[in-house]
Amino acid sequence: MNALIRYVLLTAVRDWLFIGLFAILIFACTISLFLGSTALSEQSSMQLVFLASSTRMILVVGMILFICFHIRRSFENREIDFLISRPISRSTLLFSYFFSFVILAFTLLTPVIFFIYFFFKPELAGLSLWSLSMFFELIIISSFAILSSLILKSAVSSVLGCFSFYIISRIMGFAVSTIIIPAKLNHVNFNVAIEMSLKALSSLLPRLDQFAQSKWLIYGNADTSIFTLITSQSVIYISLILLMSVIDFNKKQF
Repeated sequence: MNALIRYVLLTAVRDWLFIGLFAILIFACTISLFLGSTALSEQSSMQLVFLASSTRMILVVGMILFICFHIRRSFENREIDFLISRPISRSTLLFSYFFSFVILAFTLLTPVIFFIYFFFKPELAGLSLWSLSMFFELIIISSFAILSSLILKSAVSSVLGCFSFYIISRIMGFAVSTIIIPAKLNHVNFNVAIEMSLKALSSLLPRLDQFAQSKWLIYGNADTSIFTLITSQSVIYISLILLMSVIDFNKKQF
């Protein structure tokens, strides 16, 4: 397993993932500082919000692109065929990929956390909750990227599937609110079918809109209930996605 983890990390270095993402993150930090400085008041808070939001999207997109293209390229180059011909189980191979991407997510997120801490000095409780939820979000999307790369036959379709999953998970809370709140205010029930459909869909997807909230960095109001919600969701969805990946990978015929 250790050899496979080192192999994936070396592949990330070979593909210039670290250099490319760090360069984009530096550019995003520069743009965020500039845009925040144009605010009439609370410039530091604006800069922090822009920085947290932009780095969040950059890390998610970077992880999705790397994982999907790496796994599909491994299938196309017969690297997976060679690895499973060795004395290693398919489950061990899959978990090696998973732990590699966990280490990769931690490595990419750590400089962002240190930059935010040393330049903006947010409250430690809010920064800790933001960092932990951001880390869990990267692991969830990485797990789903593994699953989509195993199920779908091309890297492009895998990437699009991951983007769809992420976007829907991010806007699900807003979508449910836009249906429920106006109906309650107007005392009408013509949106009952849509409301039930959205609630059913939201129960199947992680509420990523609750993760990595910028207000934690600004106000530091870290709530224990939010921490419990994020942790429980992460454990449940990561376990389910990995279970589906293991089942699908074990049933594949090579």
